[in-house]
Amino acid sequence: MPPIPVVELPSTLDDVDADLVELNSQVPIPSQPFIITPRDHYGLYRRYVHSPPSFSPDNLTSVAHFADSPTFIKSQDDLRARPWWSGFGGSIQSAQTHYFTPFLNATTFRLMHWFYSGSVTKSLLELDRLVQEVLLAEDFDQAHLKEFRALKENHRLDSYQDASEDIHSSFSASDGWMETSVKIHIPADGVQHASEDTAPEFDIPGLFYRRPLEVIKAAFRESAAEQFHLTPFETFYQPSDDVPAEKTYGEVYSSPAMLDEHEKICSQPREGNCTLETVVAAVMLWSDSTHLASFGTASLWPIYMFLGNQSKYARAKPTAFAAHHLAYIPKACAQSLL
Repeated sequence: MPPIPVVELPSTLDDVDADLVELNSQVPIPSQPFIITPRDHYGLYRRYVHSPPSFSPDNLTSVAHFADSPTFIKSQDDLRARPWWSGFGGSIQSAQTHYFTPFLNATTFRLMHWFYSGSVTKSLLELDRLVQEVLLAEDFDQAHLKEFRALKENHRLDSYQDASEDIHSSFSASDGWMETSVKIHIPADGVQHASEDTAPEFDIPGLFYRRPLEVIKAAFRESAAEQFHLTPFETFYQPSDDVPAEKTYGEVYSSPAMLDEHEKICSQPREGNCTLETVVAAVMLWSDSTHLASFGTASLWPIYMFLGNQSKYARAKPTAFAAHHLAYIPKACAQSLL
């Protein structure tokens, strides 16, 4: 922690004004108060502006929140981890109860999944996986295999098309998904236009999206929000009192941009004498083409959002499913535009 200047009080009241003038010229008075935490055993400490946070999410986290290992002991917090489908919204409940579709039951699904996954040449390790993931699974039932034929199940998988549900059932309106179209101008070879606006206009349907504000609100309602840092801070490294403190950078919620935005929000006048805590949601947007399988050309182009209030170590953990899906961009080939 930086050393606190010690000021010797004047001996008589007559010297107070003169001593204060001299003191003000020597010791700079900060424009805003700071709350400084004690140094930890790594020599790191934090500096908050105005007031400390209402709670520290670091007190609720463990190594299991940042890394995966079969040797880690699972806690109740791990059992409440964010499921994979929550990035799309909360209505994809059928994926939990009918995950074996298009197959008739979970037993057939597990068997076919085992056959198509793992190594091409099955080994002793693959045999162990068959026993652990298929034969010993709770939903495995030998009776389901009485009429089993691999060729028939393979044909069922190839020809599957869910006719009982809407083809876009994953983008449920109850989760805020909306469908729209996008108009684009396409120039033609050998044809000159005065401007881009005068070029032929084509309508590209099938753009699914959710309003960003609704996605942010949904993210802060999830159990994973317990690990969100709501109050930004500066981090300093000082191994001992005789070494100058060095400012460190590592997370979005300790960056200068986050601190500046937090200061702007706190300095704005409150409406209706509101006393609620003000929080900056650090929105991080990404987009790239994603292949849906290890074979073929099937792909999607999603736009997804991460929150910088969450530690980068938790966001980078694959099983955290920290991405929130905002939109899916449709692909348009030249043939469809003619």
